[in-house]
Amino acid sequence: MPDSDLRISFDIACMKALRKAPTKVFERFHDMVLKAMSDPSRNGLNFESVEGARDNAIRSIRIDQGYRAIGYLSGRDLLLLHVDEHDKAYRWATNKTVRFNASLNRLQILDLGIPEPPIALVAAASEAVAKPGVSSSVRLFDNVDDATFLQLGVSEPNLERIRSIGTEGELEALTDTFDPATYDILFSLAAGFAPADIPELVTPTTFPPPVQMSFETALRTDESRQQIFVPEGEDELRRFLNGELEGWRVFLHPEQRRIAYRDYAGPVLVRGGAGTGKTVVAMHRAKYMADRISKDASKRGQRVLFTTFTSTLAQDVRANLMTLCPEHLSGAEPRIEVINLDRWVGDFLRRRGFDRQIVYFDDDRRRVETIWQDTLATKSVPDGLSDEFVKDEWGQVVQAKGIGSSRDYLTVSRSGRGTPLDRRKRQALWSIFEAFSARMIDEGLTEPDTAYREAAALLRQDGSDLPYAGVVVDETQDMGEAALNLIRSIAFGSSQSQANSLFLVGDAHQRIYARKASMSACGIEVRGRSYRLKLNYRTTDLIRRWAVGVLEAIEVDDLDESTDSLRGYRSLVKGFRPELVPYSNRSEEIAGLIEWVRSVSGNAALGETAILCRTGASLDALEDALTKRGVEVLRLRNDTLDDSRKPGVRLATMHRAKGLEYAYVALALLSANELPPQQALQKAVDNAARREIIERERSLLHVAATRAKRGLRISWHGERPAILVS
Repeated sequence: MPDSDLRISFDIACMKALRKAPTKVFERFHDMVLKAMSDPSRNGLNFESVEGARDNAIRSIRIDQGYRAIGYLSGRDLLLLHVDEHDKAYRWATNKTVRFNASLNRLQILDLGIPEPPIALVAAASEAVAKPGVSSSVRLFDNVDDATFLQLGVSEPNLERIRSIGTEGELEALTDTFDPATYDILFSLAAGFAPADIPELVTPTTFPPPVQMSFETALRTDESRQQIFVPEGEDELRRFLNGELEGWRVFLHPEQRRIAYRDYAGPVLVRGGAGTGKTVVAMHRAKYMADRISKDASKRGQRVLFTTFTSTLAQDVRANLMTLCPEHLSGAEPRIEVINLDRWVGDFLRRRGFDRQIVYFDDDRRRVETIWQDTLATKSVPDGLSDEFVKDEWGQVVQAKGIGSSRDYLTVSRSGRGTPLDRRKRQALWSIFEAFSARMIDEGLTEPDTAYREAAALLRQDGSDLPYAGVVVDETQDMGEAALNLIRSIAFGSSQSQANSLFLVGDAHQRIYARKASMSACGIEVRGRSYRLKLNYRTTDLIRRWAVGVLEAIEVDDLDESTDSLRGYRSLVKGFRPELVPYSNRSEEIAGLIEWVRSVSGNAALGETAILCRTGASLDALEDALTKRGVEVLRLRNDTLDDSRKPGVRLATMHRAKGLEYAYVALALLSANELPPQQALQKAVDNAARREIIERERSLLHVAATRAKRGLRISWHGERPAILVS
């Protein structure tokens, strides 16, 4: 029996076992933990050694008359490992031990007994994926010797069980049998990676030579905390026990934790494919910065600005942060401010007396279109150019790059633009741009890029001392030059130091808006502080491969001055191939979707199922049909949060689904006329513009497909969309 206050931590397997126990057991476990933390000698807790246990640090703790928790006790630290009925818990504990693996820098829970043969679930999985003509005597890892496993960091007690694995299906069924690092090693080998590639994929950090490490320290390594939850206080513990902290909020991959929870000398850029947890890292970064503010009296009144491009994603992030660290978003002085950049700019300019209206919405855009029509009616467009070209040149060159004079326009690089312009044509175009700009001012209107520059100029002019200790930016790939220049001004301000000032995450493969910029060009230097996440925690490998195939042959930038690739980007579960289903007409496709919804409802709740369409009009037809057939739906619009407590299959546009994830996703009603949109292609000013439209549509399809965690279905009617891959 420990005689002082306990520091209690939880292995992820303990919480999974607890979720299977009756509700009353969970409630009593909750009470037991709180009592043990405050007074471990209290009557009724019954800390006992486990008779016959191979490790004498293993303890049994009484939950109630029928259930026991199993833990590992070392000094003041109790690591809870398992929960089960009394006799089953004791049998589980008999051969268990906890060891520190210096090669992987983590604690591991090991079974010192003879491994049991694969369970029925494993056998079933093996049969499901067995390949015809392959002898059952061939094991999955017959080509890997013990020395290689040990060199990679696999613990010796695991070897015998590993040798019994026959197929990838058996390996997937044993996910919870191995610690995350061991499973990653095994999956990587099964996926065909060479042993020499494994360390970079699984343990990219080189650890110092093994030293004697205390259990208290070993519990708290970044690697151990991928599977062990160490509460930072009683409030966090209570939220965890009450089920408010989901896995991503607690069990970060070591690389994610290392990136989020440390100090930097300047701006940081984190890249990674869909599902690699970039937004998770960004939210934990905001928490880390807010934690620092709360502990430093000199920082009182400061806060972290968390911003992104769309308002819907900002709402989703705020909702998630309210469960991760609610103490930082509430009260008289919240330490994290979550707001999309357009709203921040609007609020800032209004406080500074800026009286022009920023053009965002359809009604305002129609007013702008009228101004263009009036301007072009009074000006001559150079030969060989169209009105659409003029408007596109204004948005993609003049506005995007902040060109403010004819001299600058005559010399600006138009790299990537498909139609060349000589000096005479540029001079003629500038006359049109000046007339349009003057008319916008007369009408009291301004476009977002202009508003960004106005706000940045005000910050430079009056040296405004903003209350931000740091800025976190999500979906950086959707920010243009003007936006990034403003973010730089907000983050750096009048401070002489850029330490911990700016933390950006993004992925150019997911760029679905017509904006592109490089960090260096915007005065944001991230060299030496750029990181790339490679592990996809969301989608299965076969879904990931299909989604990556959509982007084949597209050259993608790295958000700075070079190119990016998805080399090494992978998932940890193989899964099933996406289902591609053609239909002759829309009615048949909708009928097929209704059948699909009903078929997957046995595997997941409707709230874990989503149907994504390219346009709102397609969603209108689908929503009407589903409702009439008695299928409950929840339509996610730009101002609608996806509240998990609300029932119904989710309906959303592909754009709205960005940042969300579901067990089963259908990409539906993808007619060749809509994907890519033929109307936009017809208006494209040249081949380069058409190519950009198609590339954005491919990125949009990639984003939508990677919302799926377990199952993906793609359907269309009539002619097959050209950008769909097999």
